[in-house]
Amino acid sequence: MEITFADGARDECDLLVAADGINSLTRETLFPSARSRYSGYVAYRGTVPEEDLRPETFAELRDAITYQVIRDSHVLVYPIPGPGGAVQPGERLSNYVWYRNVAPGAPFDRLLAGRDGQPRKVSVPPGMLSDEAIEEFRATATRELAPPIAEVVNGAREPFVQAVYDIDVPAMTAGQVAILGDAAFAVRPHAAAGTAKAAADAWALADALEGAGGDIPAALKTWEEAQLDLGRRLLERCREIGRRSQVDNSWDPSDPYLIFGLHEPGR
Repeated sequence: MEITFADGARDECDLLVAADGINSLTRETLFPSARSRYSGYVAYRGTVPEEDLRPETFAELRDAITYQVIRDSHVLVYPIPGPGGAVQPGERLSNYVWYRNVAPGAPFDRLLAGRDGQPRKVSVPPGMLSDEAIEEFRATATRELAPPIAEVVNGAREPFVQAVYDIDVPAMTAGQVAILGDAAFAVRPHAAAGTAKAAADAWALADALEGAGGDIPAALKTWEEAQLDLGRRLLERCREIGRRSQVDNSWDPSDPYLIFGLHEPGR
C-alpha cells in the first residue's frame, strides 16, 4: 500500500496504523458517518497548589478522590503530581473536574467562544474563558458546593473547559488500515480508561499480528472483532454513568459500578 504524507512524501507499507486522536482525519476519511456526539455537558477543570489551601481544606482532601453530587451535576477533587512531578503531600496540585450541563446551540457556542470570541468545538484553553463564564461558575460554586470543594474550584487561577463528547465507529479496519485509541472510540472520562484503551488496542494488535504469522488480513479480522466489542462496552458504560449523574440524578459515588476500569469496574 502506498501512503502520501501532508508534505507530499510517499512511502510503502503493509499495514497503516492510525492513532491520530479524537479529531482523527483517518476516521473522518474512512468512516465519515462516525461523527462525534456532544453529551450535553462540559467539564470545568483547574488546579490549585496544595500549599495554597487552608489547612483544614488540605486535611479534608489530601488522601482521597472526593465527590459531591448536586442536581444535574457532579464534581470530583483529587491530588495530582505537582510541578516537576512532586508527589509529596503538600507539594502536589489539587485538581478538580466539575461536570455541568450546557445546552447545545447558543449557550454552548457562547461558552466555548471564550474571551476572544473564536469558534471552538472541543475546549477553551487555560486563560481563555470569558470573565462572564468565570464569574458565573465561581458564584455557583460558592452557593452550591461544599466549602472545601468550592475553595479548590474558586482558587484555580486559569480554569478551562472541555466539552464532553463520545464517538462510535462501525469498524476499526479498512483494507490495510487500522485505527485505534481515540481515533476509533472516544469515550467520556467517567471510567478513566481512555489511555488504557489505546494501550489495549495496540497490545492486542501486536498479539494478533504475531499469532497470525504475518497474515495481516487474518490478524486484523481477529483484532477488530475483540476491540470493537471492548470499545462498545466501555462506551455504553460511560454513557450510562453520564445519564445517571447529569440527567437522571440517580448517581451514587459509592456504587461499585462507578469504579474506574477499562474492561469493567476495577479491571
